[in-house]
Amino acid sequence: MEKDIRDIDKNMSNNGLTATEGIKWFKPYEEPLRLSGFQYFSEDRVYRRLPLSKKVLFERVNNNLNILSEDTAGGQVAFRTNSSRILVRAKNKIGHDMVNMAASGQNGFDLYLGQNGERLKFYGITKFDVKYKEYQCEIIANLPVGQIRDVLLNFPLYDGVEYVEIGVDDGAEVLPPKPFAAPGKIVFYGTSITQGGCATRPGMAYTNILSRWLNREVINLGFSANGLGEYEMAELIADIEDASMVVLDYEANAATTGRLEASLSGFIDIIRKKHPHIPILVLSRIQYLADFYDETLQKRREHYRKFQLDTVEEKRKQGDNNIYFYNGNDLYDDYFDEYTVDFIHPTDLGFWKMAEGLHEVLKQILL
Repeated sequence: MEKDIRDIDKNMSNNGLTATEGIKWFKPYEEPLRLSGFQYFSEDRVYRRLPLSKKVLFERVNNNLNILSEDTAGGQVAFRTNSSRILVRAKNKIGHDMVNMAASGQNGFDLYLGQNGERLKFYGITKFDVKYKEYQCEIIANLPVGQIRDVLLNFPLYDGVEYVEIGVDDGAEVLPPKPFAAPGKIVFYGTSITQGGCATRPGMAYTNILSRWLNREVINLGFSANGLGEYEMAELIADIEDASMVVLDYEANAATTGRLEASLSGFIDIIRKKHPHIPILVLSRIQYLADFYDETLQKRREHYRKFQLDTVEEKRKQGDNNIYFYNGNDLYDDYFDEYTVDFIHPTDLGFWKMAEGLHEVLKQILL
C-alpha cells in the first residue's frame, strides 16, 4: 500500500494532479490529526464500519452488511493548521456507479473550515475524474498565511477508501483539533437514508450535519436497503462501550418485511443489557411522496408509526425513562415532495430539514 501511495503521481498524471512540491502529507490516524467515526479502526487498521473479527458472522447473517460496511459514511478527520492550502490524495474501492447520487457524495471528500470559535463552514470538495479510483486534489488554496483554522474532512458516503492522505504546506503548523463537546459516541443505526443517500457531498448527510452542530462524534451504521434489525447488529451496538446515545432509524427497510415488528423490542432490550442508562431514540421514517396519494400506504405508514410509539411507551411503563420516540413525519413540512431526489432519498435540502428537526431533540435528550 505504501508503494501505491508513493507512485500516485505517476499513476494519476491524467487526473488533475496538483504539483506536490512543498507539501507535507499526513495519514488520518497520525498525530496530531484526529480520525473519528470508525469504531474499529484501532484494531483493524482499515476504513470499515464493521469489525473484521465479525466478518464471518455477518457473512452468515447478512453478507450485504459486510459489503456495505466498506462504505465510509460518517468517517471524519479533524485538525488545526495555518496552511495556505489543503490537498487530498486517495484511492477509492468502487468508483461512481449510482444514477441517483452525485459522485461528489458517493465517492468524494468535502472540507469544512472554522476560525476563532466560529461555526465550521463548507469550503470545497475533491474534484476528480471519476474514471479513476486514485486521484489527488487541491481542495483549497491561497488561504491567508498565519491564521490557525479548524479543519474537518468528511469521508465518502457510498464508497470504500483504501488509503487517503491529507497534504498541507511543508512548514505549516499542524495542531490537534479542539475536543468534542462531550465524550462518548452517538450511534445511528438504519437504512440508506441514515447512510447518506443521496447527499451531493458527505457533509450534507444528516448524521454529519448533526455531528457538526452538536460537536459530537457520530458512528454511522446506516446500511443501504439492509437496515433490517438483525439482533447481531443490536449486539454489535451494545458492545460499543463508549456509546452515549443510540438512534434507531430502520423502519424504512424493516417494516415491509415484517422485521420491524418482530425485532424492535428485542433490539432495544439487547442494547439495554449493556447500556442501562444511555438515551435511545426510536425514529420513524420520513414522508414519501407515495404516502400522500396512496391510501393503503398512508394506513401502513400510520400503523408502523403507532407500533414504534407504543413500543417506546411500553418500555417507559416498564421503568425505562431514557427511551424516546420521534415521528419522522414531522421532520418535513408541506413541501416535502421537493426534498427528495427520487421520492424517497433526501436531497441536501431534505437532509438539512431532517437535521433541523432532530438537532433540538438530541440537544434536549443529551442534556
